[in-house]
Amino acid sequence: MKNAIEEEIWGLEEKYFASLYKADYAGVLDLTHSQFLGWPGTVAQPIDKAGSALFMKQLIANPTSCTFKIERGGIRVLDEVVLTQYTIHVNCGDATRQSSRINHTWTKEGDRWKLFGGMSWDIK
Repeated sequence: MKNAIEEEIWGLEEKYFASLYKADYAGVLDLTHSQFLGWPGTVAQPIDKAGSALFMKQLIANPTSCTFKIERGGIRVLDEVVLTQYTIHVNCGDATRQSSRINHTWTKEGDRWKLFGGMSWDIK
């Protein structure tokens, strides 16, 4: 069962970023817990779900052709909480590449896994 949950969560991580780079904000927010708290590496303070929506629209205003690869670092499953840590490598063409370390926490809201919190740090 643990491996099935792990693979489901990794699939949700992929879906999260695929939706983000398509500027599908509703798709991203559908994966986000109502009590979300996150701290992107480029903002001064943590943000809630509403702040996350604004942040996404500023970060990616329109659908892009960016591709990404998730380099799995680790995952831990404890009952209905899952912690992921990984590096995401983003390629937006024309030599624009960025890598970031991501830490996400997922938990159940109703019967669905939702992103409860996270942090990111751009790798220079």
